[in-house]
Amino acid sequence: MLKQIKAFYEKSEKFFHPLVGLSSYEKYLEHMKRNHPDKKVLSRGEFFNEALDRRYNSGGFKKCC
Repeated sequence: MLKQIKAFYEKSEKFFHPLVGLSSYEKYLEHMKRNHPDKKVLSRGEFFNEALDRRYNSGGFKKCC
């Protein structure tokens, strides 16, 4: 039963997080490694703080690409 709950959560996380605007830190890491290997990578906390800022305080935030 626990394995089924875990599997459901992992699948639903991939579906629901983008719907509510939660960006994937893992996708960010892949993007930075592929496109900006010379730049400093944000910590998970910094990444989510910036994602929240972009979502709720979008005035003046510059996007990466």
